[in-house]
Amino acid sequence: MASKEEIDILCFPECNITGYVRDFSNVNQNEVMASLNIIQKQVTHNSVNVIVGAPYFERNKRFNSAIVLLTSGKRDIYHKINLTSSDEAYFKKGEEPLIFRVGDAKFGVLICRDQNHPMLVHEYKTLGADAIFILSAHFYDPIEAIRKVNKNRALPIARAVENNLWVLKANAVGSSDEKISLGGSLIIDPNGFIIHEGNTINEMILSYEI
Repeated sequence: MASKEEIDILCFPECNITGYVRDFSNVNQNEVMASLNIIQKQVTHNSVNVIVGAPYFERNKRFNSAIVLLTSGKRDIYHKINLTSSDEAYFKKGEEPLIFRVGDAKFGVLICRDQNHPMLVHEYKTLGADAIFILSAHFYDPIEAIRKVNKNRALPIARAVENNLWVLKANAVGSSDEKISLGGSLIIDPNGFIIHEGNTINEMILSYEI
């Protein structure tokens, strides 16, 4: 679908390969790597760069990661820096931002709770990023999910305005183990205007030519 829309970069939500509401200690890393290899073939075949979320082992540590699969065959990996309490039960903290290039543009990557930290996005700005991708999975109990909609909508807008950057946020939508994530994926311009916004019910592709 993204290829037909001539999309250059397709970003999925946090831990979309395995799902986010689960016990990550029993995830088979070989299956994760096999999935990444399958996606890489589609990336090459359809000429669409892809960012996917998955648990990822590196240096004998498990991270909550975003894997950037480029049409050139190159892979870049970002590990979530600001962990939630549920993350801390399974994952180690990442340490470094990630910048990747597509054409002449430079992009940064964040995962969910990272959006709360202005200085991390400012660091991306100083590294020359033109845009930031945020992979999220805002799963909560239903009442909490509704209460946090405005907060999780406002933070990416603030990060865009503070740094004069595009912010592109992919959030999970649906239910898992009695928790819900209310979608609302966003494309935000450097002035803080919402260019496109996903609904709270359906998976969809949001796209915009920058």
